[in-house]
Parts: sequence; C-alpha cells; structure tokens
Amino acid sequence: FWGDTQQVMTSGRTVGDVVAEYGYNMNEVDVSPGVETPVTAHLAIQLTENEQAAEQRRAREREAERVSRGIPRYRAAYTMRASAYLPSDGGGAGITATGMAARRGVVAVDPNVIPLGSRLYIPGYGEAIAADTGGAIVGNTIDLCMESYDEAIQFGRRSVEVYVLE
Repeated sequence: FWGDTQQVMTSGRTVGDVVAEYGYNMNEVDVSPGVETPVTAHLAIQLTENEQAAEQRRAREREAERVSRGIPRYRAAYTMRASAYLPSDGGGAGITATGMAARRGVVAVDPNVIPLGSRLYIPGYGEAIAADTGGAIVGNTIDLCMESYDEAIQFGRRSVEVYVLE
C-alpha cells in the first residue's frame, strides 16, 4: 500500500483481517481506522509504517549501504541536516574549536551529540574528524568544511547520514 491507493476485494470482516490477508505485520504498521472496525463497501484503510519499524528499516538500509560501499565499521549512525563552510568563515581565522586548521575533512558538530575528536564517515563527503563547533550547530546538524566557495555552494544544505566510526 505504501503511498499507493488500491481497490481490493476481501473476505475479511474487520480492518485487521484485511491487513493480515495482504501480508502486513501488525507490529510494523499503524492502521486507520482501527483493526476492529468492520469492513464496509468503499472503506478506505490507511497503513503507515510505525516509528519502531521505520527505525529498524533505516538501520538495515544503513548496514546494507555500509557493506555495499565499504563503509568502515561504525558504532553509531545519525541522519543529520548538513551545510557547508569554508576555512575562512567565522571569526576563528581558519582554526577550529579544537585548535586544528580548518580544511576539507574537518566538520563542526554539536558535542552533545557527537563528541569532538570522533572519526566520522559521511557518504558523498568521505572520512572526517569532528573538530569544530558553531553557534548554529545544535542537535542533529553538521557543518562540513569545503575547499572552495563553488564546492560549498554546490553542496548547499541537505540531509546526510553520518557514521561515527569505531
């Protein structure tokens, strides 16, 4: 069903019967109307993946990507909102919060989420070290240091997977 509208014929008496008849695991979906609702002609049933099933699916997808792309072993993975910055941005004269020179491969994180000094892997960017912070870097946000203005503009803002390496 996921995003599709389907007309189906069923012998099910309740919404739960129909959901089971079509092979959906009741532990993985939220159903509207409720599973005890009697089936009537033209009844619309909406299935949505519940949060626990969605997180399990995302974890399986991350592991499959790690294996297929050769992502190094990791101890945590986050979906984060990413932006790009240049070494000359801000008032630090190209020096990060940890004293490193800002360059490609250095990223700014919220140290309450990812500890400074952590080794990271970001698909599409590569390996990095969490060595900087920033006033706008709060929660699941990350700022990737780029080598050129054009590269930073081309990157823009996007959602990325961030793997904290072992």
